Amino acid sequence: MFSKQMPKLVFVLTLLLMGLMPALAQEGMPPLPGEVLIGDLGAPRGLAFDTDGNLLVAVAGTGGETSFNLAGPDGEQPVNAGLSGRVVSIAPDGTASDRILGLPSYAFPMETGGVYRIIPHNESLWLLFSGTGSGSTGAFWADSVVEYDAETLVVKNVINLNRFEAENDPDGNGYDTNVADIAWAADGALYIVDAGGNDLLSWTAEGGLQLVHAWGDNPVPTSIEIAENGDLFIGFLGAGMAPGAAKIEHWSNGELIATFGGLNTVTDILLDRGTLYAVQLTIFTEQGPGPGSVVTVSADGVTPIAEGLPAPFGIAQDADGALYVTFGTLAFAPGMTGGVLKLAE
Repeated sequence: MFSKQMPKLVFVLTLLLMGLMPALAQEGMPPLPGEVLIGDLGAPRGLAFDTDGNLLVAVAGTGGETSFNLAGPDGEQPVNAGLSGRVVSIAPDGTASDRILGLPSYAFPMETGGVYRIIPHNESLWLLFSGTGSGSTGAFWADSVVEYDAETLVVKNVINLNRFEAENDPDGNGYDTNVADIAWAADGALYIVDAGGNDLLSWTAEGGLQLVHAWGDNPVPTSIEIAENGDLFIGFLGAGMAPGAAKIEHWSNGELIATFGGLNTVTDILLDRGTLYAVQLTIFTEQGPGPGSVVTVSADGVTPIAEGLPAPFGIAQDADGALYVTFGTLAFAPGMTGGVLKLAE
């Protein structure tokens, strides 16, 4: 079981990088399959368009000047913490500006915890803070979903998953929480996937958090999309991050009706008028883990859309149907940064 004091994704992704770095050092960075919209971002994660066509990017940051250690499965891990997390807004004309600044950032040797996703909905911005080591730092914002007023940035709701996980432990594997993604049902209920807790929760202001489903085999759910008919699509990193262990499940009326398997390390999914896209953080080959990709997934199999992406994470689509993906969400080498790529059509 992963340590309660170290985020699950931080640990497994660090192991992943131990395999990736030697290959990249020998071969160098591959050319990117598209146009770099913005670069020099420290650990960019989720991204989404608002109603004005601005692309909002959650940037976990680069930590800061406060140093301490967090206990992990293989011993203590050094952490540099600070307030370098932010939300970047990219206007339709390409102009970038900071929408929110000064968010907590926890820089581990190869991965940063903090801001995970930014998702506009109605008159609000919903910010996800994930896996920042709350077990030993006491950071109250860790593993929370926070609703801001989109205009004033006044906090309207804070949904913290730590207490629910500590009191219920739905997957039966001990306390571990790492909020990963959210989506809204037609009735207004908010659905939340918890990668550490291996569960799907629903939330309303009146009823609070409720368990919808838990997975006991540790598949690590990372992403969720809700179709127009109310069906749920849930992406998984995969138990043990084993090659081909990632998957996407299709649920309808509370029943699992299809599973799309044979994927690798799915970090985000996108549903567009029946087309299901998935971001694969890394692809496993005979030489070990390599650059990731964006694919479409159907009953007929998996079709690559963009390959050779260094640690891609989030995906979004603009009004014209163009796809955007964050890359460099993990540092393959000291000082390496990431950005946002508009995929080639």
